[in-house]
Formats: sequence, C-alpha cells, structure tokens
Amino acid sequence: MMDKTLELIDESDRGSVIVAAALLEDDIGELLQKVIKSHNISTKHIKDMFGLSGPLSSFSSKILICFGFGFISKEIFDDLTKIRKLRNKFAHSSEKVDFLSADIEDHVATINCCIDASKHFEGSMFKSRKKTLSADQPRLEDWEARSSGYIKYTKSVFCLGVNILRQKIRSFDLS
Repeated sequence: MMDKTLELIDESDRGSVIVAAALLEDDIGELLQKVIKSHNISTKHIKDMFGLSGPLSSFSSKILICFGFGFISKEIFDDLTKIRKLRNKFAHSSEKVDFLSADIEDHVATINCCIDASKHFEGSMFKSRKKTLSADQPRLEDWEARSSGYIKYTKSVFCLGVNILRQKIRSFDLS
C-alpha cells in the first residue's frame, strides 16, 4: 500500500486528491461488496447496486451506507466525508487549487488521519502561511520544488493520512 502513497505524492496536487478519493471509494466499495456477497446476492444485482444509477453508485452513498451499517467508525466516516468534499473542490474548480492554499491547508488540518500522519512526519515543514510573495516573485511550482528535493508538507501529510485511512478500512473484519 505504501507504493500507492508514493504514487499519490508523484501526482499533481489535483491528481493526488482525485486519485486518493478514488482509491478510498474503491476500498469502501470492496468492503460493501464483501458484505453483500456474503448474503448470496447475485452478480447481476451487485452490478445493479453499484452501477451508474444504482443506490451505491456514488462515493457519498457508499460512505453513508458503510457508516449506517457500522462497517466504519464515526472518525473514518468524518475523514471520508472531508476527503470527498476536498475531492469535489479540486475536481470542480476552474481556478488553480493546490496544497499551498490556506483554505486547503485548513481543510486538511481537520482530517483525523492527516492529523495522525502529521505526528509521524519527520521532514521540515513548509507552509504557505505568512509567506507573502511580491508581484515579481512567482510562487514555486510543484515540479520546481520537487526538483529541489521538496514536497509540500500538507500534500505529504494528506498522502500519508490517506494510507493510514486505507489501512483502517481494509482492516474491517466481517466475522
């Protein structure tokens, strides 16, 4: 699973959030499918449930069903909901959205798995807060930072937090 975290870090900021949400949606979808299959539901009915117009077609509905049936904790439910909202912000914004934006930093700072990840972070922190750039001083692009050996702190914590969250989801025991 660490390989997926490294892949997330290698994505653009927008890509990291969108791919992370897709991975988490797949994880809770697999969890739901295991539960449904354990009740001998036909493959056709399972496809209908998860299909385009099925009741489990959206990330939001999968999160709600997992929580409603007790497959995930309130903390995981909250994290998935916040990541879903973050995904929507990155996916549907026509403006540049990145991990150096103050509102994104604030949003990530409220996600429990990211808070957990930040406790284990050993690198130096660089946040955009309190850094005002003059008009002639362009903001460092992600590729420029990475070529100098830097990764954005909030992006790192987000990617590591997603890894923690995926492990929690995958540890659910059906018995």
